[in-house]
Amino acid sequence: LPNPIDTNLFKPVARDVSRELLNLPQDKRIVLFGAMNATGDPRKGFAELSQALPMLQSTNIELVVFGSGKPLAPPDFGFPTHYLGHLSDDLSLKILYSAAEVMVVPSLQEAFGQTASEAMACGTPVVAFAATGLLDIVDHKQNGYLAAPYEPSDLAAGIDWILSSPDHRILRRNAREKVMREFDS
Repeated sequence: LPNPIDTNLFKPVARDVSRELLNLPQDKRIVLFGAMNATGDPRKGFAELSQALPMLQSTNIELVVFGSGKPLAPPDFGFPTHYLGHLSDDLSLKILYSAAEVMVVPSLQEAFGQTASEAMACGTPVVAFAATGLLDIVDHKQNGYLAAPYEPSDLAAGIDWILSSPDHRILRRNAREKVMREFDS
């Protein structure tokens, strides 16, 4: 049985409004990563994401990390990174998911992938490894991208694929529809 999502709560918010509320730039492409202890729990894949980000071909990017504060020695990805810390309410999460072009869930171990389904409910495509419970959530090149398991170079290719997609609006719609169809509480 899948984890249900309250799609009346987790639903898209206008991107410009979301970014204004979070004080994020309107003219950047927001890549989102987050989990409980996002940068400290090796199972969440921050090390793999850190290897993938410098490989991106896309430009005009900013990374937003939630679930962890700024590390003592934060990596330099060549573009701004915002560490939002722990978000304690679903409204903040909904606004954050809606602000991003792509949510990256590079988990090495994941029973389901709640952040992926929540992001997709808000219309945000997801890039993940083609492993773990995320296989039940992300449909490759339909509502996100499934990278070769634990390959940072393919994770980067997936992020680039989403960011360069001419049909980004269709990916967003497909993401929302998948959650409505299969995970709506």
